[in-house]
Amino acid sequence: MNTNTAKNTSLMIEMSFTKAACGFFIPLSTVIALVLNGAPIVVALLSAIVVSCFFSLYLGYKWDDIQESALKGVARVFSATFMMILVGMMIAVWIESGSVPTLLYYGINFINPTYFLPLTFLVCLITSMTIGTSWGTAGTVGLALIGVSGGLGIPLPITAGAIISGALVGEKLSPISSTTILTAANTGVNLIDHIISMLNTTIPATLISLLLFTYLGFTHMGHAATSVESIVILADGLKSNFNISPILLIPPVFVLVLSAMRKPAIPVFIGGIVLGGVCALIFQKTSFTSVLNASISGYKISSGISSIDELLNRGGAISMASTVYLCICAGMFSGILDKQGILSTLMNKLLTYAKSTGGLILSTTIACLVLMLGGAGQYCTLTLPGVAFRKSYEERDVHPCVLGRTMEDSGTMVGSIIPWDVSAFYYSSILGVSMLDYAPYTFIGYMTPFISVLCAYLGVGVFRINQEIRPLTLRAAI
Repeated sequence: MNTNTAKNTSLMIEMSFTKAACGFFIPLSTVIALVLNGAPIVVALLSAIVVSCFFSLYLGYKWDDIQESALKGVARVFSATFMMILVGMMIAVWIESGSVPTLLYYGINFINPTYFLPLTFLVCLITSMTIGTSWGTAGTVGLALIGVSGGLGIPLPITAGAIISGALVGEKLSPISSTTILTAANTGVNLIDHIISMLNTTIPATLISLLLFTYLGFTHMGHAATSVESIVILADGLKSNFNISPILLIPPVFVLVLSAMRKPAIPVFIGGIVLGGVCALIFQKTSFTSVLNASISGYKISSGISSIDELLNRGGAISMASTVYLCICAGMFSGILDKQGILSTLMNKLLTYAKSTGGLILSTTIACLVLMLGGAGQYCTLTLPGVAFRKSYEERDVHPCVLGRTMEDSGTMVGSIIPWDVSAFYYSSILGVSMLDYAPYTFIGYMTPFISVLCAYLGVGVFRINQEIRPLTLRAAI
């Protein structure tokens, strides 16, 4: 009885703003300081977890409470980590089957390097809007485009930025995206109204990104390996090592179509792996053992052509191990912060500074960024502010679709440029480009929160509760 009483008491420890600020910024500063000094991100995250654990003990929590909260955080990211393992296996099997080499072959033969970057942005945008997931887009179309980029001699970090930017915009505007559906439901808004509202900030950010990638496409023309000779060598190398056929596009098409039909991701990815294995056995005449080895250890090739070897030696479940480990650490960190009540305390404090409608939207943006930086993850960021801020929006006669849009502008779009976020781990592993390298070119992640706040103070898309929701609607600046 006494044990239960002590446990219940520990669950209700009061969190002041000062304690919340210390509990948030000390671990965060630890991560940033270690990363800036060259420490591996996993070491930085583990250090932050240790700091948070000691802070929890200082607050009066029992070790069992801390351990339970960390495990709950891990449970939240479990499906994501399992998907990462499957994607690693799928990449290797698709290379062995010839699916990825076929995509590369057609890509380097038919895409003009000058327009490659804006086309990459648009293709990923459309694909992500169709299938409703930026992760699925990066793991299928994005993987092929990063390979084509290498073949054409276009810098991989810029291509990765275009892939991620397009995929994020598409996911945000997709009516079948889980994040879009979640945010609309959490704010009590009609799904279509939510999407139309997001156009007010997404259209400007998308157009600016497209212009920047078009400019970069022309700027980097001089660095691209656009000579007929270099492309012929790469294309001939692919044909000599693989049977190239449109039939080999069946596995990626299968994954894209079933994803667009809203089928569960894990069974779809498993199906994509099985189809890739069948194609490898039939068209590449490889052995079943070879397919299994590739799925675990990654595909290995020594073609004698360095560009091909560099592009295709990748994938496998083991290649995702470090990413999975980082996700587990991030989950533990967010679980401990959630248990302490730090994030909700900081959000409530922000409300006291919202003296105008523009200030309210700015406070919402800051709250979402704090949640993302604190390791809360995308789904918490698209949930907690909806509960904390909804009443304040109603009191100011601001439509809840503005709240939902603001949450997505910061929650959906910035994870890829936060080093310790699960999304950054995923994109870096799949595309083979470090987050620190691709982050400067993921323009959408920086622009959308800024444009969101700018629109708030200009009065663009700040709808009243009974107002019709339309794109690029202007009301009095606030």
